[in-house]
Formats: sequence, structure tokens, C-alpha cells
Amino acid sequence: MLPLARSVSRKRGAALVATLAALAAPAGGGIRAADAEELEATKEERGAATRAFEEGERAYRAGDFARAAERFEEAHRRAPHPAPLWNAARSWEKAGEIARAANGYARYLREAPEGAPDRDEAGKALAELATKLGRIEVFAPEAEDVKVDDLPLEGTILYVHPGTHVIEGRVRGVAVQRTEELEAGSVRSVALVAESAAEAPEEAPKEAPKEAPRPIPKQMRPPAKPAPAPRTERPWLLPALAVGGAATVVSAGILVWSGVDTLAALDDFHAAPSWDKLYDGRDKQLRTNVLLGVSFGLGAITGALGSYWLAGRSGGEVKVGLAPPVLGGPGFVLATGSF
Repeated sequence: MLPLARSVSRKRGAALVATLAALAAPAGGGIRAADAEELEATKEERGAATRAFEEGERAYRAGDFARAAERFEEAHRRAPHPAPLWNAARSWEKAGEIARAANGYARYLREAPEGAPDRDEAGKALAELATKLGRIEVFAPEAEDVKVDDLPLEGTILYVHPGTHVIEGRVRGVAVQRTEELEAGSVRSVALVAESAAEAPEEAPKEAPKEAPRPIPKQMRPPAKPAPAPRTERPWLLPALAVGGAATVVSAGILVWSGVDTLAALDDFHAAPSWDKLYDGRDKQLRTNVLLGVSFGLGAITGALGSYWLAGRSGGEVKVGLAPPVLGGPGFVLATGSF
């Protein structure tokens, strides 16, 4: 489990609160009345940010992660600083709001300096959440009031849950709307441009026709790489492999005993032939042949299960099937694949 930002600890938390207080304090005497009012307002904002940050810490420790995230975001609005963004993202993830958590990590990475202590952890957390979400990249250089699913868009990139999403805004006073269907791990680039931009130009004088303006192209991006397929767990495989191996060993041991017993019966028959010894020897030979087939079958099944288990651990593929008889011989189980 990732921790909150290191500034949440007693020592770093106190340092952040002291920093907010210091930023609110006047730098020196002899300032104008208008500047004094502005500094006073800043001081109030810093104080509110400090209180919101401390409330977020208490809510996180109490397990109220949604409220903790809201209070950390409030602290950042009052006094922008990277630490509340990291804490808010972690709190949203703990609350199960993975889309809001991913957007929080992305904003932290945009605003935090290169040497910030939690940049690596934020990058790893965002990469993990991105495989479960879709990403919308909006190209809207002239658009105003851009929204995604009726929520204002901050920046140009937004992580969303898989499904249908509506992107809208106003370009030169004209309402523009786009609808996109996203899957987990997919990326969509959406351009919000006025529909009139693609219309034909007004008719120009015949002696000097003008070239029709070209529509603004959509931002081109390489196709997103599909998320790797999760490895399917097979809890039955190891027990089946153990049982198959044990059965193979037991069957092989009985086969060895039966073979020795059959040879002994053969020697006994040669020493003193009789009908009883002949029938007894044939029964033992039949038993040995049956055990031979059972042992080979169990060994083939155990080998196939072992190959299947190894392929699952290494990510390869193994196909198991029954090979046809060769030159009249017996069929056998065949396992093929790569590791």
C-alpha cells in the first residue's frame, strides 16, 4: 500500500503548515493600504488551506477517504502545493474512485517539480490505473466551456471509466459535441472545432477564384497498445499435477513388480510345464500389459499437465491433444507449444 505524501507525517506536515503560514505573513513594513488588504486575503486563504489539509489528514486516519480527498483538494485550491494533490489522489484510490485518482496523479505529475519525492510512486500508480480506464485527449484550441459528461475539463487529458462519454464545448459561439466509446486501456483524441470550418468558402470573383479553406485536422496519435491480458489463475492445476505424478509413480512400481512376477511364472512353467501354470502365467502377462498401458497413459497425462503449468508460469502457450497411431502402434498424448 502506498503511503500518503511524506508531507503528511508529523515532521513534514508541520513543515508544510509552517510554509503556508510563512507565505501568508507580510514580507516587511511600510506597504500600501491596497497591498495590505491583498496580503490579508492571502493570509486568510493560507489559514483555510492549513485547516483543510489538517482535516484531510484526520479523515484519512479515520478511514473516511472520500472526505479526506475533498479536504486535500480544498487545501490545494486555497494554496496550490503538490503535496495535497498527491494525498488527494491516494485518498480517491483508497475510496475506490479510480478515475478521480488517476486524474489526481496526472495533475500531480504536471505540477510537481522534477525532484518531488513522490513522482516515481505517482507514475507507477497512474500506469497501473490506466490499464483499467480509458483516456480522452481533447484538442480544442478555440473552444470555451469544454466539458466531459457535464463536468468541466481541466487541462487537455482526462481518464474515464470504460463506456460512452460526451465531450462538448462552444467554438466561436457554436455548440460542438462529440461522443466517444472507450474500452479499458484505450485512448481517444477528440477535436472540438466549429462545423462551419469545414464548409465550402464563399463564392469569389470569377477571375480570381479562391481556394477552399482546409478543415482543421484531428490530432494524430499512434494507436494505443492494448493492455496485456491478465493471467488466468488455475488453482486446480497444481493439485492435479501432484495427483497425476503420484499415480504415475505408484503405477510404475506395480508394473515393475508385475513384470518380475510374470517372468518368475514363466521360469516356473519352463521348469515343470502344466496347464495350471500356463493359465496362471497368461493371467499375469495380461495384468502386466494392462499395467504397462496404464503407466504410459498416466505418464503422458502428467507430462502434459506439467507442460501446461510451466507454460502458464512463463506466459507461453501449450496445446494438448491425442496423436494418431504410427505404423499400427498405439496412440499417445502430445503436448506442443512455446515457453
